[in-house]
Amino acid sequence: MVGNVNSVGRKLVSGSVLRVTSLIVSAGASFLLMPFVVSHLGDRVYGFWALAASFIGYYNLLDFGFSSAVSQYICVAIGRNDEHECQAVFNNALAIQSLFGCVALLVTAAIAAAAPWFCHNSADAHLFWRIIAILGINAAIGFPARVYGGVLEAAFRFDIRSWLEIFGTALRTGLVVWAISAGGGLLALASVTLFATLPVAVLQIWFAKREASWARIQSRTFELTRTKSLFSYSAYSFVAFLGDILRFQVDPLVISGLIGLAAVTHYRVAGVLAQYYLQLVIVSVGMLQPVLSRLHGAGNRTGIERVFFFGTKLSACISVFISLALIGWGKPFIARWMGVAYQDAYLPLVVLSLAVLLDVSQNPSVSLLYATFKNRFHTYLNWTEGVLNLAFSLALARPFGILGVAMGTLIGAFVIRVVVLPWWVCKVSGIPYAAYMRFFAKTMLYCTSLMCAAIAIVAWGLRPSYPFLIGSAICATAIYAVGSWVFVFTRGEREQFAMAISNRSKEQTDVPAIVTIG
Repeated sequence: MVGNVNSVGRKLVSGSVLRVTSLIVSAGASFLLMPFVVSHLGDRVYGFWALAASFIGYYNLLDFGFSSAVSQYICVAIGRNDEHECQAVFNNALAIQSLFGCVALLVTAAIAAAAPWFCHNSADAHLFWRIIAILGINAAIGFPARVYGGVLEAAFRFDIRSWLEIFGTALRTGLVVWAISAGGGLLALASVTLFATLPVAVLQIWFAKREASWARIQSRTFELTRTKSLFSYSAYSFVAFLGDILRFQVDPLVISGLIGLAAVTHYRVAGVLAQYYLQLVIVSVGMLQPVLSRLHGAGNRTGIERVFFFGTKLSACISVFISLALIGWGKPFIARWMGVAYQDAYLPLVVLSLAVLLDVSQNPSVSLLYATFKNRFHTYLNWTEGVLNLAFSLALARPFGILGVAMGTLIGAFVIRVVVLPWWVCKVSGIPYAAYMRFFAKTMLYCTSLMCAAIAIVAWGLRPSYPFLIGSAICATAIYAVGSWVFVFTRGEREQFAMAISNRSKEQTDVPAIVTIG
């Protein structure tokens, strides 16, 4: 498949940067909006909003992992240069996601009808069902729009998706501030949420049609066989998603039941930082799966191995940096952010950071399984890790408190992500296990040594003061970035990075440029 390799590289690099930027913008907006909205509406009214949002949040389960299946099958079809298959998958997916949207509307109507069950008086019930109706319509629109988002991902236009997310966040934030400042209540809040979604959805559809000529609605393209294939893939993605809930969201329940509600708040301090760490790495390297899927569709085994090894190196480099940063800066940051009374959250943060490091450093392995249609085993691994996490957390909660619960998460991650997952991925992909483990261990050793040296150099800034914390973090980032550029990545990889970022281009038959093994 002939293509502009460096153009693809630029799309991936810019997409990665913008995905991280979008996450930071979204987190910052949420951080700033919450106290603003609470101060204007009050705790009780905001509780109404939180209740409605919690109901709508479960609508994501209606997707049944279908979005991941759409992107996977379209990427494989692109790799095979099969435009007819792309169009067929697109139309099947659009029909099914539209059906999911209709189901979401029916669920919305049912929740609205049951409003008196959740509210203590008729006025509250009347308000609640109206809010649910608006937010339900907003969620229903999102289902068919996801198909067009999958088209952009398959076309490697992560940059467009990220810009649209940033635009949507900015628009929604501005409208919320305007509506609340003007004296609006929850209905105004729900309405501006819907109004902010509509232009983003329209723009996403327009960009998808521009990037993919086959993304057009056609009649008589719905096929039962293809639909079954999509669901056979999405079913395991959905079950794996449920396993993720068991892995990452069961800890507060264990703590509340065995230790106490007050301890949940302290654990939450560590959990929030660990979750942002997890999301940051995922959005940084998450575009590797579409690349691997295209290469799988093209039957390019050599390209798959190159992308896999490079992705593992990149993921390990980013993961080690964030993990050790949380360990190095975590204690003074918690003291400054939440107060010294919450410093007992530091040791759980250290343990959770290591657990997330084991997880996200193997993210390319998971991407490889999904890209090559071998994701069934990953579903089993997710649930096994979740069960291990729950079992060890229950066993260690009473003797060690919240630290014991975090240790349960780490033990599960070690068994699955270090012992089992690499062996299985190498087995099903034909990659020599010993060679991969040597490569992975070498990369982790180099990155860990660099970050430890950077932390030692900037130890002067590890104190509970934002200027010192920010200044030392910037210096450590510069040291680590330069060290990684020189010692972790090879000369060929550095040249390919530079070519991907620059305007230079070269026609090759491999995809993309930044894929060679050191």
